[in-house]
Amino acid sequence: MNFNKIKVHCTDNDKLIEADVVSQSDGWITVLLQPGDIKLTLRRTKPNLYVGQMHGYEFTWNNKI
Repeated sequence: MNFNKIKVHCTDNDKLIEADVVSQSDGWITVLLQPGDIKLTLRRTKPNLYVGQMHGYEFTWNNKI
């Protein structure tokens, strides 16, 4: 499979995590966080901002960057 790579920001520890985009729709994006292929779904909350939560951490992705 050929995935697009993005950087997801963890707002709790201010780290950028590389992720592979699995699927994307108008209001959602599903990624595999690296390393480990952990699946995370982010929901669009503003025109260019997607937010998701997992294991007590918040992750964001701004698609304008």
